[in-house]
Amino acid sequence: MQISQLKLPQSRLKYTADLSEVEVAEYFERALARLAEGVKITGFRPGKAPANLVRDQLKPEALREEAYTLAVQGTWVEIAKKLESGPLHDPEVEVADFNEGKPAKIEFEFDVRPTVSVKNWEKIKIGKAKKEPVTDVQVADILASLQKAHAKTIITIEPAKMGDKVEVSFVGSLKGVTKEKLSSKHFPLIIGEQSVLPGFAEELIGLKKGETKKFILTFPADHFDKELAGQKIDFEVTIDDVYTVELPELTDELAKKFGHDKLDQLKAAVLEDLVTRGDEEFFIQQKAEWLAEFEKCVRVELPKSLVEAEVDRSRGSWEEFLNKRQLKADDWLARQKTTLEEMEKNWQAAAESSVTIGLGLAQLAEEAKKPLQSNEEYQSFLDSLVSAAVGTKVKN
Repeated sequence: MQISQLKLPQSRLKYTADLSEVEVAEYFERALARLAEGVKITGFRPGKAPANLVRDQLKPEALREEAYTLAVQGTWVEIAKKLESGPLHDPEVEVADFNEGKPAKIEFEFDVRPTVSVKNWEKIKIGKAKKEPVTDVQVADILASLQKAHAKTIITIEPAKMGDKVEVSFVGSLKGVTKEKLSSKHFPLIIGEQSVLPGFAEELIGLKKGETKKFILTFPADHFDKELAGQKIDFEVTIDDVYTVELPELTDELAKKFGHDKLDQLKAAVLEDLVTRGDEEFFIQQKAEWLAEFEKCVRVELPKSLVEAEVDRSRGSWEEFLNKRQLKADDWLARQKTTLEEMEKNWQAAAESSVTIGLGLAQLAEEAKKPLQSNEEYQSFLDSLVSAAVGTKVKN
């Protein structure tokens, strides 16, 4: 068997194995012996019948397929002995012709881990940008959300006012045609809070249970639904119920519902949580800046298989996102004002960036003799590099 190697672009290798007529014949003999074990011939125990009788019982294509499989396996064993590192994926195998009594050529192509060079990464410095302090308004917003979480709703016969919760049934029509997507029954909303359609809830102020109102709203020109964008929609809305929303006072009693004895303790905990989250978000921004600079320091020919695998993961995550929410791809793309082709371009660019950075970090870890056998170890190593660049300590 003669084996030759050819280095291809993008860290890809091609091995060609030339098998002589004798070697091909040997694989056919081994295939015949293996298949004979499953052939029943009267007067002979399985596997003991003469080869010529066994041949008569086998389809030629079955014998050839078995011999071909054995030849590929045997050839790969020989090629593997010559590899400095294993392939990144199962080899792609091509056999131009494989017949008994003739020589054969078997070709294997696969990607291997590329040579990675990372230069001048130590010079990356991320400036200590000013981090915005937590404000009293932010603390107040969190406390207000905690109040809402423990609010009481009391049904009332009074007219709906700002801050009330209402349940409504409505029908929407475009140019006189009723649209199912613009209609609903017992739809809940709170007047004054942000809604899907600005101005809709405010039209309900002053209405009592059982009362109906007709009004017209113009949809935003940039609305995701092209049929409705910029259109005037006729609504007919009936109030099913009106609820007064009673918020609990900001007292020690409310604090106890969140595990604190005093309101001041709850406020301090909210402030600490906001500061911590702010620090984490700020570090994430610094990490993104560092990674963008680090990518520029990495020199590598990206294996196609690694990039494709990363694109497949992104595509799979997107499809899973749509399936969980029972969304149609075309509708989602229209809402986001993009196309599948544009998504594919973005996935490709992100995959190339991710693989480049990943290979670069793996190279640094190898040089530092730090094993990265889990995502936790990978993130810890990355955090230590970013922290060194910004002059902070890594939090354990």
